[in-house]
Amino acid sequence: MLSRYFVYFIIYSFLGWIYETCYCTIHEKEWENRGFLYGPCIPLYGVGATLAQIIFIDSPFRILQNASYVTIFLVCSIGSIFLEYFTSYVLEKKFNARWWDYSDLPLNINGRVCLPFTLCFGVAGIIVTQLIIPPIINMLGHIPQTFIELLALIFMFLFGMDMALTVSALTTFAKEFERINEQINNQMAERIETWQANRVEAKLAKIEKATGRKEAAFVKRELTAEKIAEIKEQISTEAVKQWILNATETQRGQFRHIAKFTHPVASTKALLDKGSEFLRNKKSS
Repeated sequence: MLSRYFVYFIIYSFLGWIYETCYCTIHEKEWENRGFLYGPCIPLYGVGATLAQIIFIDSPFRILQNASYVTIFLVCSIGSIFLEYFTSYVLEKKFNARWWDYSDLPLNINGRVCLPFTLCFGVAGIIVTQLIIPPIINMLGHIPQTFIELLALIFMFLFGMDMALTVSALTTFAKEFERINEQINNQMAERIETWQANRVEAKLAKIEKATGRKEAAFVKRELTAEKIAEIKEQISTEAVKQWILNATETQRGQFRHIAKFTHPVASTKALLDKGSEFLRNKKSS
């Protein structure tokens, strides 16, 4: 039975990948290979559809098998909130990145879930349980259990390989950018200390004589903030370029994949933007 459900999970994950890729390709007007994994599989859809099948179709309770559209809508909507939020939270904590962000949409919770998409998932639950799941169950019902188990083993091998490759790429990517961030901070501290000792004090000495201590203190704050921003921009750009130039073609491919299909959070976002821009300019030249 578990092997059969795993096959269901892979099929629903593949259908979810087709839906989301087509939607995003049409919306962006260019090819978008969506999903967390490299392969054509989005586990979030697979988990949701498999749970819906277990609850509303395979359940031994007749009240759930004969559930009304309103019940299916409510259960799928509420279930999608917990599933999306938990998945987004785990991915962000593990890889410091988001694969979707609803911050610009109304009634969202930390950008992880929002009311419009929650309602869409509720409607999708009705469509999936009434139109998509039944023919798939009927199709697999004609396949011998031995073949199902063999198919499950093949899918499990491919899914495991894809998961291992993706996690390895993301982990390497995160560690590399953590190293770059640390390098930038160290260089920032050194350069700013040197700059403040040599240039700022010399300028302020002249300003203090002409305008007094209060104006000099104000100018110092303004110059320091502006120069710090300038130096940080220069260092971060140089560090990202150097990392990309020294990276292998495989690492560059991983960077393109991660930078294109994730929404980085906090300190990683600027570095991702610089890396993506540098690769685009290098490719066009």
